[in-house]
Amino acid sequence: MEAAGVAGRPVPKGTWAVLALVGVALYVVLDMVVQLLPPHYSPIRQAESDLGVGPYGWLMSVNFMVRGALTLAAATAIAGAFPAASRPRFGLALLWVFGVGSALLAFFPTDILDDPRLVPHPVATPHGEIHLLLALIAFIAAPFGALLISFRVERAGPLAAVRGAAVTLALLASVALLAMPTLGRYHVGGLAERVLLACVLGWLALLAATARGAA
Repeated sequence: MEAAGVAGRPVPKGTWAVLALVGVALYVVLDMVVQLLPPHYSPIRQAESDLGVGPYGWLMSVNFMVRGALTLAAATAIAGAFPAASRPRFGLALLWVFGVGSALLAFFPTDILDDPRLVPHPVATPHGEIHLLLALIAFIAAPFGALLISFRVERAGPLAAVRGAAVTLALLASVALLAMPTLGRYHVGGLAERVLLACVLGWLALLAATARGAA
């Protein structure tokens, strides 16, 4: 399957998968760079969104858009690996929700309400509330979309070979999502969120790489 490209020209098979894989690598690198720049946030306790606040917050905003773009590229590559009649459309739609929601986070910075060192007088703002809502919707959509697709990859010949790994990553992401509220009360919510993101990004990379190999 070839998707329409610029000026109606078809995009060669495998291009979307390559873009997704490059996006995953870029996202990880940018995330590590932002984490090392001051102010230094706790990756164990604090959400990744907190990296978007501060003098280098714009880098995290860029990375939110990278996450959105790589997700949409991966969703397109995965869709192309399925016969048109048997595509898991609801699962793919949830991936699009995750991608669009991730990109929108860049325009609505979060509120840091629990760190007096970083924000001496924290105040909840409308853009912070929107950020939380977008993040919640995106984080729910990603693992369940991945699960729905993983259970149906046997309908896409090329992806069937990685069904076990895909289901495992999707299940781990779902467990991390469900554990986040509880672990947050023990000040390790940031770790749970990063496990969720690592599983989702690993899942996207796995299926994109498999789709590219088939193409």
